[in-house]
Amino acid sequence: MSTAVAIRREHAHSVLLVDEGWSQTLSLASALEDAGFAVTVLTADGGHTSYRRRSVQWASAPAIASAQFLSNLDRLMTSFDHVLPLTEAVMWRLADARPTWVDRIFPRIDERQTELLRDKHVLVEHLAARGFAVPRHVRLTPAIDLDAVVRGLGLPLVLKGATGAAGSRVRIVDSRWALAAAVERARALGGAWIAQEYVPGPTCLVGGLFHAGEPLRLYAAEKLEQHPPRTGPAIRLRSDDHAALLDAGVRVFRELRWTGFASADLIRRADGRHLVLEVNPRLWGSIAGATAAGVDLFAPFAELLAGRVPVPDLAFAPDLDCRIFPRYLLSPRYRSARGAVRAVRDLLGEQGRELRHPGFVRYLLGRLYRMRRRARPF
Repeated sequence: MSTAVAIRREHAHSVLLVDEGWSQTLSLASALEDAGFAVTVLTADGGHTSYRRRSVQWASAPAIASAQFLSNLDRLMTSFDHVLPLTEAVMWRLADARPTWVDRIFPRIDERQTELLRDKHVLVEHLAARGFAVPRHVRLTPAIDLDAVVRGLGLPLVLKGATGAAGSRVRIVDSRWALAAAVERARALGGAWIAQEYVPGPTCLVGGLFHAGEPLRLYAAEKLEQHPPRTGPAIRLRSDDHAALLDAGVRVFRELRWTGFASADLIRRADGRHLVLEVNPRLWGSIAGATAAGVDLFAPFAELLAGRVPVPDLAFAPDLDCRIFPRYLLSPRYRSARGAVRAVRDLLGEQGRELRHPGFVRYLLGRLYRMRRRARPF
């Protein structure tokens, strides 16, 4: 039986989530199910597996770059009221394709937003021109003089791709030799790259739910631990309600007039000023931190999806630490008896709710494995 036939459903409020195997999809799918939506999750991993967890249907789909990806969606859209692209790669694939069912894509992204958000460097340069504080950078060209880059920006340096998620196309180099090796690898991967000045200081996150740039729900935090260190996703955060951080993040989303989930990464300099690093126009991986701080992102999102604009509520609990389960187990620091005790506690808690079912976990591990096989690491 084909994937299209296997997951076909009829429902007055049916939602198709299209992702690439990311863990935050679990939280969104469960919340939309609780809100009364019929939910199907389509993972563009090139596989052929499927699984039903409660009333949510999980299924593999053709890879995003394949011709079959769009034709498969065309067949499915006769059964869905909304399609939610949950990764940038899916967003830009649909933006380029302009399918006949474009009015069912949420959020609707206009040409200006697409131009800015599909290239991290274009966005940062736009923000700099609008008066936002950003790190200095130079674009990598075939004729670039690496010695001049080091003289101008100093060491360490950050090499960063125009696309990528979870730090997959970010590397910090500490020497001229390491810079040359990283540049060679970047050229092999292709795409646009920059060398960016390294700004010492903690990395922070401002995320939430927005409507036309205005925050409906808001969360901000300092990233206390990342894996891989310095460049990877947060595995431990502390909520931070400092006005300067919140203001810097909210101004970014107002500039973009963004609707839907989104987060921005910023770095706090020694003088307290926040520099914008990048924007992720989607639900972010450390969403559990917001939930722990008392932010309900999903109920108001369900209202947006139903065509209503909820009343803003920007409160959250400050100074609250949260470890992101199970991602923190990737770090060697937690591979101990103490880490095992913490993991069991988190498995039995809210973060482990969807991971207490062996059959579903096997399915999730399989889709994660398939996506990892398709990745081209930097």
